[in-house]
Amino acid sequence: MKDQLNLSQSAGVEVGRSGKPSGGANDKLALRGEFAIEHWRDGELLATYTMKNGITTEGKNAIFDKMFDGDTQITAWYMGLIDLTNYTALAATDTADNIDQAGNDWDEYKTYTDNANASSTVTRPEWTPDAASAASISNGTQTIFDMTGTGTVKGLFIVGGGTTPQNKGNHTADGTLWATALFDQGDTAVVNSDQLKITYTISA
Repeated sequence: MKDQLNLSQSAGVEVGRSGKPSGGANDKLALRGEFAIEHWRDGELLATYTMKNGITTEGKNAIFDKMFDGDTQITAWYMGLIDLTNYTALAATDTADNIDQAGNDWDEYKTYTDNANASSTVTRPEWTPDAASAASISNGTQTIFDMTGTGTVKGLFIVGGGTTPQNKGNHTADGTLWATALFDQGDTAVVNSDQLKITYTISA
């Protein structure tokens, strides 16, 4: 699913004089997200990949709620991997509560350890962005997945909020699935000891 969030605003005034049209100002905020991935094997850079994200409806609603309706900020976001096995499709209506649940069109790939959390077999790696600058925000330190077996990765997702969103397979109704993406170059086969090093950038 490739998508972006297009926010528009307009301001105008009409003066009832001589039937002349009103003046106005229009501006748009188009958010674009992109993953840049380095695939390492045996200490060597095997390949580089990119993928454009699709922002879910749940993610868009979270922006409005947190910016304009006083909802609590989500202060930590986590990356997860999408498994080729049992994959059917991504959809804008995908939610955090659907992850790894019956009826969902994709499953989470879990055969890795979390490099930044003492090689935990339980947690998803955290996406830790630096402060926004020039209408862009990105993680200066790469998010790293250490593979522990053979499999095929279909894509990535970003999730946060709710109860223990850092845990693999976690699903919760009060969590937020921000975005999903598929590898642009196609499915990615991984083996034990491979590393995926990922930078995720949102820009407008």
